[in-house]
Amino acid sequence: MFKKMMLLFLASILAGCTYAGERELSDYINEPSTIVKDPHFANYQEKLDAVEKEYLEKKITYAQYLEQKTALDDQYNKEVKERNEKITGDEPVHGQ
Repeated sequence: MFKKMMLLFLASILAGCTYAGERELSDYINEPSTIVKDPHFANYQEKLDAVEKEYLEKKITYAQYLEQKTALDDQYNKEVKERNEKITGDEPVHGQ
């Protein structure tokens, strides 16, 4: 009985979280990796995909592609480092 109640509780939580109208419950069941999203990585991936598309369509040279990819990698690494510092409390004190 307890297991059935827990299953019902978890299902209702999941259904409630997906009710925002953006996606249906079946989307989460079919693609469970979409439940948790990292906004930093999602933004990085979108920009990287755009740069790769430009290169594959021969709109930019390989050197330009590498330059833009390196800039994106550096920016992403900087954002992740800052986020991790905030989480761990190692954030540097500014203005002192």
